Amino acid sequence: MLSKILKPEQILVNLNVKNKRHLFQELSTRSSLLNKSINDKILFNEIVKRERLGNTSIGNGIAIPSAITGNIIKPFVLFSLLTKPINYNSDDKKYVDIVCLVVSPNSSTSKHLYFLSNFSRIIKNGNISNDLRGCDTSDSLLAFLSHFNFSSAA
Repeated sequence: MLSKILKPEQILVNLNVKNKRHLFQELSTRSSLLNKSINDKILFNEIVKRERLGNTSIGNGIAIPSAITGNIIKPFVLFSLLTKPINYNSDDKKYVDIVCLVVSPNSSTSKHLYFLSNFSRIIKNGNISNDLRGCDTSDSLLAFLSHFNFSSAA
């Protein structure tokens, strides 16, 4: 279940950012506040480094930026709904307003890929993105997401 890895404090509703760089800065700062093992500057640099390899937008206004870092022991997820969509240079030219950051330790690249692929499948499934956009609190978003199981998302 998603509720085992995604806690209410890891859901940001109405995150106000100006652009992609500002988004990455906010995600890094907030992640470090929630997980003391995460250094915001290192995380920011790792997210940017990963983004240079290829855009992490998966289409339909959704992005899944990620990073692999050595200073954490288990995967960390931060889910965000933006107050207004930002230009993410997506292939489909749609601005992004749903963002799921996945951060994993160096030792678990296979788990990292597992999280990325499953979040992608869940979020892209049918009208789920519209339902997510309709959530106005972290509790309502978590309640909605908690219905999904990684194993059934495949």
